[in-house]
Amino acid sequence: MRRGLDERQNQLVDRIGARSAYVMFWISAAVIVAELIWLGNFRVVVGETIIFLVGGLTCLAGCLKDGIWEKEGSNMSAGHSILLSVICSGVFSIFYAFAISRKVGEDVNVTKYVAAFFIGISLICFVILQIMGKIARVNRRRQEDKYLE
Repeated sequence: MRRGLDERQNQLVDRIGARSAYVMFWISAAVIVAELIWLGNFRVVVGETIIFLVGGLTCLAGCLKDGIWEKEGSNMSAGHSILLSVICSGVFSIFYAFAISRKVGEDVNVTKYVAAFFIGISLICFVILQIMGKIARVNRRRQEDKYLE
């Protein structure tokens, strides 16, 4: 009598686990942002933020260690990195603008602060994406060389 799961079932369980982790990751991100907007106090969400960051960094470190950067196995181009940076920065800039205007009042012009935040975060995101892509390529090359021997 066979004990345990076969290879197909193991892959299915792995896919279900990965999907569940993604759902938990995005829901916790949404909850953190919602609580910050609603309550405006970072101390309230410190625990959730630490868990969110540790989970995200663990996933990221595992993927980079194994040379995985894009699901298709290709390298992210500079154009893709710029687009992703601008989209993420835009989303966070909207939240930043909302948070600042809520703190200082709507009669204060926060446009230049939000624009500086957007540009800064876009540049930082782009540089980090490029560095992580390079790390993944180097590790993927190492993995391929290791299995060629």
